[in-house]
Amino acid sequence: MTTNSTPRPLTRREALTWAAALGTTAFHGLTSAQINPSPMEVQHAKGTVRIAAQPRNVVTYDLAALDALQSLGLPVAGVPRAAFPQYLQAFADHSKYPVAGSLFEPDFDALSQIRPDLILVGGRSAARSETLSRIAPTLDMSTRGAHLLEDMGRNVQTLAALHGKQRAGEQLMQQVTEEIAALKPITAKAGRGLLVLAINDKLSAQAPGSRFGLLHDVLGVQPALAADKVPARGQSFTMEDIARIDPDWLYVIDRNAATGSAAGGGVAIPSQKVFDNATIRATTAGKRGQVLFLDPKGWYLMGSAGPTSMIHNVRQIRAALTAAQQG
Repeated sequence: MTTNSTPRPLTRREALTWAAALGTTAFHGLTSAQINPSPMEVQHAKGTVRIAAQPRNVVTYDLAALDALQSLGLPVAGVPRAAFPQYLQAFADHSKYPVAGSLFEPDFDALSQIRPDLILVGGRSAARSETLSRIAPTLDMSTRGAHLLEDMGRNVQTLAALHGKQRAGEQLMQQVTEEIAALKPITAKAGRGLLVLAINDKLSAQAPGSRFGLLHDVLGVQPALAADKVPARGQSFTMEDIARIDPDWLYVIDRNAATGSAAGGGVAIPSQKVFDNATIRATTAGKRGQVLFLDPKGWYLMGSAGPTSMIHNVRQIRAALTAAQQG
């Protein structure tokens, strides 16, 4: 998810905090080669930049980038406060991985303690790229829905190259590509699918090119809803709208389950309960037991933009579709 906020300059307090942290003690015990490693040219969402290789203190505000760092076995010095998916739960130990802010906003006091030499942003945090780049080299790991694999590959290879692990990056992306290739013949035979983001009973239908359109654009699910009928952020929908379209498969992302709280501070109602009604049971998907509740954190928080999250999400869909086709 992106934000349209305009990057703000450092406040006087933030600037002073950071300036103090960059005193001579910040580099105590480091050799000149460690302080000034050779720069290298790498790609990110904003183009090509030259930054120092072998960063020692990497702070990420993007969970998909954190996914890539873990997948490649790379060091992490700071993370956002977030509801991590299970496979990233190690980063919830903030005695080992200090909190550097939220998914949207940096904590400048925390950054002054961590002293990062590389900062990663993306999606929700991308709007803070310019501000953070005044503190340390900052890479934008944002991805585009229809070009998700291309952008994921760029991000993985950039992080791998910075640490001299190009071969590991290539192997990781090969695994992602193979998992998707194995899924596509299955989705091609599964019939029409409709993807809905649910916030309790408030529904937003997705289509090719929309926020979660990668289900169609990348994974090959045949859309039950045409792209020209849905804006980029999704289309407000009702249960009756779903019944009218009557998809073969209904895919559901539960936003509240992803974040661990209800939007607006209300009571979170599980999507399994929301969709357990006569209207949905009367649809083709309902009659066939083909309502699939997607991994909420893998889709809503990660956006499937991390290599491990993509593999997990592909395998969940493949298992469900294969079971139905063999049943």
